[in-house]
Amino acid sequence: MAEPQKYVLAKAEGEAETGRLDLQHRMWLIQHDGLLYTAPIPSAPSPRILDMGCGTGIWSIAFATQHPNSHVLGVDINPPHAKLIPANCTFAFADAEGDWPFAAEPYDFIFGRALVACIRDWPRFMKRCLQHLKPGGWLELNDARQVRIFAENACDEAESGFIKWFRVLIQEGLRKNGIGMNDTEKHAQQLRDAGFTDVRERVWKWSMSSKLESTEKEKYNPLGALMYQNMLVLIEGVMATVVGHEDLLGMSEQEALDLAGEAKRDLLENADRRGYYILVATYVGQAPH
Repeated sequence: MAEPQKYVLAKAEGEAETGRLDLQHRMWLIQHDGLLYTAPIPSAPSPRILDMGCGTGIWSIAFATQHPNSHVLGVDINPPHAKLIPANCTFAFADAEGDWPFAAEPYDFIFGRALVACIRDWPRFMKRCLQHLKPGGWLELNDARQVRIFAENACDEAESGFIKWFRVLIQEGLRKNGIGMNDTEKHAQQLRDAGFTDVRERVWKWSMSSKLESTEKEKYNPLGALMYQNMLVLIEGVMATVVGHEDLLGMSEQEALDLAGEAKRDLLENADRRGYYILVATYVGQAPH
């Protein structure tokens, strides 16, 4: 039997997908008022920072630039090959659910973003993070709170090609790969169960808007516009990833492509009218002193 894909969403390959991951970085910066992180990291002479699932490396590089005395390591199953990397920033191959050869010494701060499609066993992951943090160190996770598309104007997949595509290709694909649909909304309790203290949770709604400027009735929503672009690129990226994996799809490639086409048309024509949105959350927890 073929081993399940490790990452059923689009890998960080190709200009469009790397652009989408960098776009997500911008979205989180907007949500956090320009801050790279929200955990109250204490000052340290040479803090050790781990960016788990670093993607394109944009967060690692930004943190290393802002904190030149820090030592930042970004790890990913597809580590970036950025050209301009600060001397205090390095990248390495690693699977978050595999061995952690990079964790011989503890870290002051572990950061993870958009790991919802990567982790099957969150309690184990959080316990490992705790084990590899210094006393008083922090873990921060930024992610979708549920793997689900919501609509302000109630509609189901019989009406919405976008919602149908998301269920069939994203939710079902992740489920077949051992990923729980609602795992991330349990993070606060999972952090406490793992042994973290001072656990904090904040939840936001990210709407999708095709509007690129303000109107008399509605103010321009930069986060909504970026979320809209993110989803359009995601539709294309997912198809590039799953083609050739009919066992994962449960349908022919042509059926999957047709479904993606319907989703894209629906999003282009109805994003604002139907009020599509997702829920996202930031979770932070501190290792006991």
